[in-house]
Amino acid sequence: MFKRKKKRGANKTAKRKNAKSAPNTTKLAQKPEVNVSSRYPNGRTLKTQDKYLPEGKGGKSENPKASRRVVVIDSNKKDELAVVKLTTSTQPNTSPLPSYKQGNGKPARFKHFVETQDNEGKPIKVDGEKFKENPWAYDLNTSEVTHIKKVVLEETRQSKTNKEKIAALKKSGNKKDKN
Repeated sequence: MFKRKKKRGANKTAKRKNAKSAPNTTKLAQKPEVNVSSRYPNGRTLKTQDKYLPEGKGGKSENPKASRRVVVIDSNKKDELAVVKLTTSTQPNTSPLPSYKQGNGKPARFKHFVETQDNEGKPIKVDGEKFKENPWAYDLNTSEVTHIKKVVLEETRQSKTNKEKIAALKKSGNKKDKN
């Protein structure tokens, strides 16, 4: 019947007040950067051989792969890396990575073991001989890395050991060199 007139100015001022007060009231705490290496971000894939990785409890594998992909899940200030092996075979202690396919087009899986040292007990570093960088196209995105870290650090039997390895890696990165 009767049409009400809209108050134009009141609504605009309320929006302005809310817009001005919102940034002042909500201050987000910034998380410290988990991966401290700027050269090798989480999700970077490297190429290596099984003979350069530490042996498991069963000893040396009978069929070591000539080429193995590993993915960086963490690192320290000295560019020492924590990696997880990628595989295409369905074995115990592996989980599927549904959104990622390896270079051969097969669906990828990852092993539940975090590696921070090579076969000689030295920290894993990209040296061009034992560990080589893959092209950027083979890298994993952040959601895939988050999924791997969640499974490897929280949901497997090896979680405690994996957490200890990463803590030791971070601790060794904070030590000052005596050189």
